[in-house]
Amino acid sequence: MFDNAKNPLILQTKFEDFQRYTHEALFQFPKKERFLLCGQIQTATDEAMQLIIRFRLKYYKKTTLEDIDIKVGFLRTLVREAHFFQYISTGKLGEWIGQLDEIGRI
Repeated sequence: MFDNAKNPLILQTKFEDFQRYTHEALFQFPKKERFLLCGQIQTATDEAMQLIIRFRLKYYKKTTLEDIDIKVGFLRTLVREAHFFQYISTGKLGEWIGQLDEIGRI
């Protein structure tokens, strides 16, 4: 039981990579959006990581998985919104959505 608490999930390691990529990408946003859209993306990313850690430690995991899926869907929407307002390029959109899709499949 204690091994399960110490060893990270594949989902957790993938999401940590996603958090690093997101952190770097948010620096490229214009200053006027750093507190609004960037703040929403960062908050949703942090909340998703909290849910992933909660998922690893709970016995009944179905509801937590649903909550993670909801957060990943919300992040997809925010990333598409950033692309719509041309804060990120199409290539960065593809990379970001690709990482979110991989996390969603896990």
